Amino acid sequence: MMESRQLEYFRAVARELHFTRAAESLQIAQPALSQQIRKLERQLGIALFERNNHRVELTPAGAALLEHAERILSDIAAVEEEMRGWAEGARGRLRLGGTRGPTARLARLLAEFSAEYPAIDVELREMHTEEMVAGLHAGRLDAAIVVRLPPQDEGRRLDSLPLGEEPLVLITSVSAPLASRYRVPVAALDDFDMVGYPPGSALHEIVLSALADAGATARIRFETRECSTARAMASVGPAVAIVPRSVAEEPGRPVGVVRLDPEPTWAPSLVWPAGRRSGLALAAFIDFVARRPYLASSHT
Repeated sequence: MMESRQLEYFRAVARELHFTRAAESLQIAQPALSQQIRKLERQLGIALFERNNHRVELTPAGAALLEHAERILSDIAAVEEEMRGWAEGARGRLRLGGTRGPTARLARLLAEFSAEYPAIDVELREMHTEEMVAGLHAGRLDAAIVVRLPPQDEGRRLDSLPLGEEPLVLITSVSAPLASRYRVPVAALDDFDMVGYPPGSALHEIVLSALADAGATARIRFETRECSTARAMASVGPAVAIVPRSVAEEPGRPVGVVRLDPEPTWAPSLVWPAGRRSGLALAAFIDFVARRPYLASSHT
């Protein structure tokens, strides 16, 4: 069985193409190095170098092994560095994309994460889903909190961790007739003035889909990117709004909260590029979130 030390010796000779210089770089005696290379060749049953009195060259098999050795030794070094990082305390930078929605819960999550991992700097960038997915694929983001992936990205190149689920509710001013209702059919919203969300946002797609499925067409009187703005507009009465329940329950001007039938849901997930979990900051955040699945409430 090959050992990492043998691969280090082989790589040194393959890089220098000179046993004496390779031995000096490794700080071992040249005869001991030659012995280790011969032992490796016997184990593999193939010559790795062509030797004569004037030069040393890699054989085709040696060139193939060098590619593997470089990758294996690089992986070993990365693992050792990561484990040292965990031992010393995770550090680094996390570039996180966030959809506009229940921002108070996200703020609490990030505050608690920063308290537990003070050496990790978090950059939060609020974006539409399409922008976040593009940022993940291009390496501009390490992870993102999304509600719905575009159809072409579902199940492709991204790993995910569900964060829970909560209902979307209708909010109105407390003096509006609907405020006294416990639950209303989505179909009853036909021709209501509503605060809407721009195309590309997760809430835009969810709300329009719920209305269309119920055969309702609301009049989008106002449009905003922010749930907090939608809540503020609904609280003073020019239009109703549909928001995640946690947004309706945030501190602020009182609103009437009405459940919908059927009830649309908001189910965010943490997503990151497949195979890129090894970074200290990202791995720490995934582990942290997995231990605190409360970004969205349970659907009850």
